[in-house]
Amino acid sequence: MVANWRRWLLALGLAALTVTVRAAEPRARIVREETPIAKQTAELVIADLSRRGWNVTEAVIGPDGAPSETRFAGDTMLVALGSRALATLPKSIGGATAVAALVTRSALEEMPQSDRWSAIILDQPAERWANLIQLAFAGRMATAGLLLGAFNTKSMPLLQRKFQERQLTLVEERVVATDEVVPALDRLLPRVAVLLALPDPMVHNRATVQALLLTTYRAGVPVVAYSESYLQAGAVIALYSTASQISAQVVETLLQLREGRPAAAIQAPRYFTVGVNATVARSLGLPLPSGGELKERLRAAEQ
Repeated sequence: MVANWRRWLLALGLAALTVTVRAAEPRARIVREETPIAKQTAELVIADLSRRGWNVTEAVIGPDGAPSETRFAGDTMLVALGSRALATLPKSIGGATAVAALVTRSALEEMPQSDRWSAIILDQPAERWANLIQLAFAGRMATAGLLLGAFNTKSMPLLQRKFQERQLTLVEERVVATDEVVPALDRLLPRVAVLLALPDPMVHNRATVQALLLTTYRAGVPVVAYSESYLQAGAVIALYSTASQISAQVVETLLQLREGRPAAAIQAPRYFTVGVNATVARSLGLPLPSGGELKERLRAAEQ
């Protein structure tokens, strides 16, 4: 009889412990766009958090711009992947805390401001771009050019200042329509030794990239770009953050917030990749360091 009571009390204690653990289980809800990069990033975040004992669920933005489900538990931390995903949160976030990623600084400026968000932007820091060009070309190139659309207008003064601090010059040629990209490039190339290609949907898109790369190649001007696909298409160097690197920063931010430590409202990418197109570099007569070496030099410059 006593043994039976002991077994019953032990079972009751274990059940109570299970309930307590489940109650304390951290929860996250991912709201994402239906894009390959958002899907891959979500999968990586879910896998990482699940290994840490989190309960993670996911909602995908529907055709009407709303997530498939908008009800969130009060203690659930939210993750928005993409600007369209972030735009849905003010309607449903309540008192929850949200971490956004795969958004640009320009997109954030169009959102209602909230002290409940910490956004990890896609934009690489201005000083990182300036350091990259200085380190990659080792003083052989003092002047860089930029085709400037409306997308990067606000960031231009900071870019110019960071280049000037490194004894580099950044000159611009403004573009107000996609069909002006090549004419603007023809005006810009005689004045520069390298072209900096920053994200701008009007300047850099499927209709312009091939012509831009062909024009710069014929002029002997290397392109330093912002994505792996640009590198594969013919840019000499690319600086970008991968889905794995973005997801790592998302998870780190979630853990930081859960521990009660504040996170910056806007975070630059903490982790990044540098790629070098050795074939194009050789054809242009450029003895460049490897991507891995450039990355290590950049990290050292930022410490």
